[in-house]
Amino acid sequence: MEPAIAQIIQHKLEEIVDVVPLKPLTLRDLAELENSLQIGDKYDYSPDDGWKKDWSGNLQLFEKDVVVNRGYVTSQPNIKPIKIPFYELVAKCSAENNCLRGLELLFSYVYHMKGTPMQAQRILAYAVEKPANSLEHRLEFIIDAIRRITYDPVVLQQDGWITKKAESPEGSMGGSSLIGKRIIWQKYEAVIIAFTLDETWGSLWKAIWVEDLETFDLEADEVQDALAKWEKRQARVHKKKTASANIAAGGTRHAATARFVVEGIEHGIVLALPPKVSRGVMWPARVMHVAETSGFYSGSVSDAFFSCFRSVRIMLTIISNNMEQFLETEGARDPYSLGPMFEWETIEVSENTLKKYPFDSFSVEDLMLGFKFLGLPKAVLSRYLDSHRLALALKTYARKYIPTNYLPGDDDAFASASLTESHVLSVLTPMFPQEVLDLPFDFILRNLPRPNEHASALLDNDETKSETVIDIKSIIDSMTPPSCYGRKQLAQGTDIALSPENNQRKMLILSPSPNFTPMSTRREAENVDDDVIWSLHNFASELLVNLFETSHAAGNLHISYLAQLLSTLILQLRGLSDEFTGFDIKKQKNELKRILCQCLLVKGCGEDFIASSTLPSGYSAATVAVEWRKACERVYKRAVSKLHIDGGGNGYTTVVTDSRCNSHITADGAFERPVRLPAAIKGAKLAGAGTDPNVLLINTVEDVYMELAEDNVIPRAHQRSYIKRLKSKISSISPDDTGVPLTDDSEGEGGDDTKGSRGSYTAAVVGIAATVKAVDMVVGGQCVNVFCAIRPPGHHAGRELRPMKAVSNGFCIFNAAACAAIYATTPLSLGGLGLRRVCVIDFDVHHGNGTQDILCNTHDPRFLYVSMHAGGAHINGFEEEDSDGESFRLKPGSKTTEGIFPGRCGDSSPHDGVLNIPLGNKVTPTDLGTALVSKVLPKVENFSPDLIILSAGFDAHKNDPLGMGGLSAEDFGHVTEVACQLAFKTCSGRIISVLEGGYGVPCCRPRTDLFLPKDEAEKLLDLGEDLPDTMGDPVPGLLRQRLEKCHAEGFLECVKEHVKSFVKFNKRS
Repeated sequence: MEPAIAQIIQHKLEEIVDVVPLKPLTLRDLAELENSLQIGDKYDYSPDDGWKKDWSGNLQLFEKDVVVNRGYVTSQPNIKPIKIPFYELVAKCSAENNCLRGLELLFSYVYHMKGTPMQAQRILAYAVEKPANSLEHRLEFIIDAIRRITYDPVVLQQDGWITKKAESPEGSMGGSSLIGKRIIWQKYEAVIIAFTLDETWGSLWKAIWVEDLETFDLEADEVQDALAKWEKRQARVHKKKTASANIAAGGTRHAATARFVVEGIEHGIVLALPPKVSRGVMWPARVMHVAETSGFYSGSVSDAFFSCFRSVRIMLTIISNNMEQFLETEGARDPYSLGPMFEWETIEVSENTLKKYPFDSFSVEDLMLGFKFLGLPKAVLSRYLDSHRLALALKTYARKYIPTNYLPGDDDAFASASLTESHVLSVLTPMFPQEVLDLPFDFILRNLPRPNEHASALLDNDETKSETVIDIKSIIDSMTPPSCYGRKQLAQGTDIALSPENNQRKMLILSPSPNFTPMSTRREAENVDDDVIWSLHNFASELLVNLFETSHAAGNLHISYLAQLLSTLILQLRGLSDEFTGFDIKKQKNELKRILCQCLLVKGCGEDFIASSTLPSGYSAATVAVEWRKACERVYKRAVSKLHIDGGGNGYTTVVTDSRCNSHITADGAFERPVRLPAAIKGAKLAGAGTDPNVLLINTVEDVYMELAEDNVIPRAHQRSYIKRLKSKISSISPDDTGVPLTDDSEGEGGDDTKGSRGSYTAAVVGIAATVKAVDMVVGGQCVNVFCAIRPPGHHAGRELRPMKAVSNGFCIFNAAACAAIYATTPLSLGGLGLRRVCVIDFDVHHGNGTQDILCNTHDPRFLYVSMHAGGAHINGFEEEDSDGESFRLKPGSKTTEGIFPGRCGDSSPHDGVLNIPLGNKVTPTDLGTALVSKVLPKVENFSPDLIILSAGFDAHKNDPLGMGGLSAEDFGHVTEVACQLAFKTCSGRIISVLEGGYGVPCCRPRTDLFLPKDEAEKLLDLGEDLPDTMGDPVPGLLRQRLEKCHAEGFLECVKEHVKSFVKFNKRS
């Protein structure tokens, strides 16, 4: 055994004495085991819930989640199932039968499986038969046995693994010669312990984490990456030691991070990435002041201390005089066991480990939505919420009550850091009073509402309720005289007098001001008078009604007219609701659209009146405008609920597509393949489109929308010269030619990636027509939300060719999202809908330079463009002044040392109408979730759009062939949920989605250039009737290999989750 391996596992390889073979299971035993594990025909919830083909897979069923309230879930489907691991369930039941029968039955089943190694059988039997003092000890023996089987050298050899290190490298990667090599995987240190050649996966290496002895398998490219990370770490360690030696020797040259400062450090709170336990998640942390650390730490220019508001480690490490003292958290089983509230960590200062704390306030619902992207266990949610509650409390206290001695950038701060031999962050951070740090925060937080006690974020709610910040100052005041004597002393008339300030503070604590809500929220009942139902008080908040009454009495004609405007709108809706059922379906749709558009026109008109009016004292124009918008949206929702249309309206989601989009045929080997559209339709159908009566599937766009798009909408988005050039270029293509460059310039450049055929122009116009129809349906009340399954994509198409200095059009011809926004905001008199504001949220992996160019080239208050994408100045470089050259010679999907397509244009936000959020080389769930919650939500809520449009690109998926994302299909569902929640808060749920990128569609047609025996047939994606018989799918061999992993999860599943989230949010209250 290699020394590196022996050092880790040798002490765990207990000698096994002779054991008695385990008895095979009877049919009754097998039925009992299947019932306990909830597998078999009766419990097949998914393919993962059955027996596995291999013995090791079945052994891992010991930690399978089982439902403990199955009876209640069966009888009452609305009850949420409660799941715990199988071994925990067996342990809980062990007190009744005094044995771990379920686990013993599982061991017997695996023991007698064909292929179970003899050494594994002996380990299983020994765990069951070894003398134990208690059932708890027996459970420990069983868990240790399962873990040992994964790394025992004899078991591995009998199972086909090579455990002996080869003298010389084998194959391209070295084969078994890598055994004993140290690696870094998922940020933890590990050692390679075995090698095998697998028929399915090729070369495989088995490795074991040093810290907890868990094993995992790696493929060739993963091993190469893991080895490289180990080498990089060793280089960093060497560099750090050298720097420390220089400093100890009296050197004056500090490390590169010595002057690194985090924005907001003067309030003491940052986001930090603690070592070993973070799993890539940044937690709120308080930077300790140098005076706090001096008692137990000698100081270093590259380290700062933090008290992290979480408990995620088994070991608490305090560094003192270069000696580590380890304190074990008793009973902790994993890094997320909820042990102590505070831990002290040291962390290397860098832009990767420290970031600005983004919140000045937050709502619990928004924080819960962001938590979904972090990949953390649900059990951690309460601690995650508490950490932010405490961070915000300390940040608020520091901002109000602790004076700032230094500002970031002050030379005096760096001088003080040098004198105290500490990092400048430890000088800039505030010195909290000891009485603040000694407060019983654990007790305070434990008594606050838990996440499940908050109203669900999925409910329709037009009130954004921020979490009330813990008032540390008031808590301390309450513990000092006179407040500490209690209310009884105050009531008895002691000589304690409350100043006006103290009295005001007391009132704020005891009676916080509620958010404005409608004066009446009673449900309509049959016995309620009709006049009450349609009363102004049911739509306007108390603040708004009081304003109307005050202004009428004072003769304020502007505000009085505002009240008249709203009352007239309500009166018109009331009259229409009485006549509506007598109309035919066509007139119903027209009248519904008319009254709904009128609601939004009145909403916009009222905002102008408020802005131009002189309000009475005590009224804020911004607050009145917010309440006015809510009142108009309540009228809108009343109209949708009262004016019901058969087969549509509230509670409906629609998917719009058109087969003419298939006439855009790209070049062989292109990422943007025609089969993307059938795959999108199949994904939508899996979410219920066409089968669920509330999820409509429209397969054809009417000619009236084709004419509207071509004659009125597209010319408003794109230059007529651009449209004319494209139309002429495409019309000149021979009917049989495909893959012809469409967007090349006069020099023949810029067209390599955007190729098409004779039908490309029609396909692009149909895509615009589909989005225009979608806007009509959503604003007109025919459904709540719409997904437009169209192609070609459009967000890289600008007003002219290659917008914002891009090198190409990135597969795009016409910009559907921009056209939809323009149609929605075009006045009614000019053929549009007259909306005041539209927000476009783009989550394609590339920046939508075309959309920004069309809508936000200069600040237009009608539009807000938000983009979360791969990129950043550290990747694309910083643009020099007066640079008018192209950003980069890149194609879409390229990710080189030069940058990411389309270049620098998405690295910054040029004005208030654009929010560009570059997320680095790769879009990860954590970064995306943080951006959504901390940046996108407040920006969009403040903008208050009348409609939200999603540029829905799925190329940030972890299996997409572009390789620039790390999102799962479920993550895209979460993104959609956040967007829908935003729509409900701001615009009664009005949201449409336009398909952009996403290329992870496995091959749908067999190769014609390769002969394969019948028993080695290609694995193809079956799209059934959604794949037209005439549609081919020629894909080069290299791209085919990259698309193989999309069989497990890819573009189709992303669309499915996207539409499912739309369906989840298609009901207004």
